[in-house]
Amino acid sequence: MEFKRALVVANEKKPIAKALKRQVEGFLSQRGISLGPSRPQLIVSIGGDGTVLFFKKYYGVPFFAIGSSTSFICQARFSDWEEKLARALANPHFDRRLLLSCSLDGKPLPPVLNEIGIRNPQPRVLSIYLWADGKDYAFRADGVLFSTPTGSMAYAYSCGGKQMRKDDSRYQAVAISPFRRLFKPMILGNSSLCKVRISGQEKAQLFLDGQVAGEFTQERELLVRASKKPFYFLKA
Repeated sequence: MEFKRALVVANEKKPIAKALKRQVEGFLSQRGISLGPSRPQLIVSIGGDGTVLFFKKYYGVPFFAIGSSTSFICQARFSDWEEKLARALANPHFDRRLLLSCSLDGKPLPPVLNEIGIRNPQPRVLSIYLWADGKDYAFRADGVLFSTPTGSMAYAYSCGGKQMRKDDSRYQAVAISPFRRLFKPMILGNSSLCKVRISGQEKAQLFLDGQVAGEFTQERELLVRASKKPFYFLKA
């Protein structure tokens, strides 16, 4: 595959990312790749893991991500991006990742690369009802996460979830600080559907890839499943 069109996006709050954006655009232009948001064949993301997650509207187009040494999902660092990007463009291969899809009260929400979660912003547990693979679970916890393999080394891992292979087609449900540890992390198949409700007067937060997506109360229902559309990284 030969890339002819690309879009470079950056975290504008990071001076190093803003400066590097101009360098990357020059690098791509020298190779005859046109730049802009019109039908890009490649997204070059500069800033870190959060920058990739922020630009989810471009999911479906392969990403080449540049970040700092603390980045988990970025293929390149601020210091070595040029060599890695040149090599990737010369012989492109792709790293396929699972995305999650979800809907809130029947309304579809954006796809998710790391995790979907519900948590109580107040220091109180939630009464959570989870239906997964035809079975019902009731437990109390600060919240619950649904993690992709990509996100399994992030928030989900800190909550006791299992680290999964990046190319795994499954996902997992993980409770956030479950009362008496009565809910253990569950690995769910690619075809598994999950439904979540809570009871009580608590006003929880629904978040997608670390970004708050709205309020979650006992009147609402969240559906989670593996997406049929994958995410692609351009291999470095």
